[in-house]
Amino acid sequence: MASAPTDWQLECTELKQRGAYLLQTGQWSDCTFLVGTEPNQVVVVGHKLILAMASPVFEAMFYGGMAERNEPIPIVDVQIDAFKALLEYIYTGNINISSFDKACELCYGAKKYMLPHLVKECTRYLWSDLYPRNACRAYEFARLFEENVLMEKCIQIISTNTKEVLNDSSFEEVELNTVITVFSLDHLNVDSELDLFEAAVRYAKAMEKRNVENNSPPADGASASENRPKSPVPSTSQEKEQVVNIDSSAESSPEAVMDTCKSNEAETATPTQTKHLDKLGEKKEKPSIRRAVEKIRFLTLSPQQFAAGPARSVLLSESEAFAVLMNILNAHTDVALPEGFSTSRVPRKQLISSNCNMPTFTVDTPSPVSVEQVWGELHPRPSRHDGVKLPLSIHNPVSGMVVLEHMERHSDGHKMYCQRALVQHTDCLNTNSLDCSVTFMVDKNICLLGVQVPTQAPSEESGGYVCGGGGYSELLYAHLLDSDGARLTYTHYTHRVPYRHLQDIMFNRPVYIQKNKVYKVAIVFNKMGWYPIGLCAQQVTAEGVSFNFGIGHNCDSIRDGLIRSIIFTY
Repeated sequence: MASAPTDWQLECTELKQRGAYLLQTGQWSDCTFLVGTEPNQVVVVGHKLILAMASPVFEAMFYGGMAERNEPIPIVDVQIDAFKALLEYIYTGNINISSFDKACELCYGAKKYMLPHLVKECTRYLWSDLYPRNACRAYEFARLFEENVLMEKCIQIISTNTKEVLNDSSFEEVELNTVITVFSLDHLNVDSELDLFEAAVRYAKAMEKRNVENNSPPADGASASENRPKSPVPSTSQEKEQVVNIDSSAESSPEAVMDTCKSNEAETATPTQTKHLDKLGEKKEKPSIRRAVEKIRFLTLSPQQFAAGPARSVLLSESEAFAVLMNILNAHTDVALPEGFSTSRVPRKQLISSNCNMPTFTVDTPSPVSVEQVWGELHPRPSRHDGVKLPLSIHNPVSGMVVLEHMERHSDGHKMYCQRALVQHTDCLNTNSLDCSVTFMVDKNICLLGVQVPTQAPSEESGGYVCGGGGYSELLYAHLLDSDGARLTYTHYTHRVPYRHLQDIMFNRPVYIQKNKVYKVAIVFNKMGWYPIGLCAQQVTAEGVSFNFGIGHNCDSIRDGLIRSIIFTY
């Protein structure tokens, strides 16, 4: 180690600069770590006092009753780059996250050494960098660390972008339990179960290839990166693997393929995954690809589809293929399905599309749309070019040039409606104030303009039950929050409205909404009377934008049915 320059402290004006110098030079270090696994290990030096000041785990390690006496201290379950980034945070406060993988690895280290702020920042990065290509890996991460909201969001993305998730090469590298989870979902955007079966075939081939490679000795010229130990969760490398033809192999019987996948799953389990299996309540016996195949709803396929595809695959034996085909042809056949196979004849539920059984009405405020129009006969959806221009007062930018540029690209200002289908209806009496809210996220960047809510039902006190016979003065407050609870925009609405209508409530200013981030719309009704509430669709596609509602909530809410539509443009 090179000698330190004289009076180096004089060049450091901030505490983090002094910490960075000590970390980089190792001056006055009094502990040593051996990070990584053979043959890729590095020695990292540290300072007990600085480490103990930041982490109760390091405090116990160096100054507790069971203080570590061995040197160097082995660190085998945290990646080298992640451990160095963790030390950088401790010494300087800097958080250096450059990729999704590194965020996962660094978050694991932050959890292990009890650094909650670093955990929060890593999780925040994961939220901002969540896409279909890494949704499965993020789900595994969230499941491992019991991040329930993130886990729910990942499921929403997988359900919304199923084909993109299945067709990405990273799907072949996820845990088998994740494949089983995906295949078990009721909501999947697939053309048919053939999409799932083809993904299962590709996954089985990839598992067989990994098993062959793991059993082969490394080449003499293998690089260090090829021998790099695995991350706490599987890699999401986009590198395409060569497809192995398992159909022509003598070992390619269904039983052989299942056994290969089972043994490979056990061999490729990382130390971190194995360590947390009991915590997650997993069975100690690893599942096989068979478990995933059993979740496929073969009975929703036509005989021609099944005969041309799954029946010819090695993942099913001839007897199994025959049994499934007989059940497809005749629901009352005496030929039993193979044990464990799905008996469901119900196709996966698709997202509710705005151009399918769900009209969108583009009208200007304050002229509302009658509820009877929505509940009654379907009207043809107006063309996007027939929409109404936004009021001039709504063109104020929210966050500088981002929104201004966005609005300039769409100067015609068309209002678009993400209308949630009402699947269950009831009425609620507001005696003081009635509050409702719903979380949501979108798969494209949009500009949110307002919301649409139902007006009251007439009562005896209000002058009778005849629709159109007068109205009342509505009084409400609406606001939009980000995932941290910060208010982005709001509006106070006071206007005379007719009964039983859908009313547009425009925010004071438009807000730029980023894709794959969670937002919350909340409304407080201050007018006494009866309001129509109910369960609304949780997944809606409108104008090419997919909306997912109720993010982070495990149960449906009838009160959020007061928020019928999101009004937006892009």
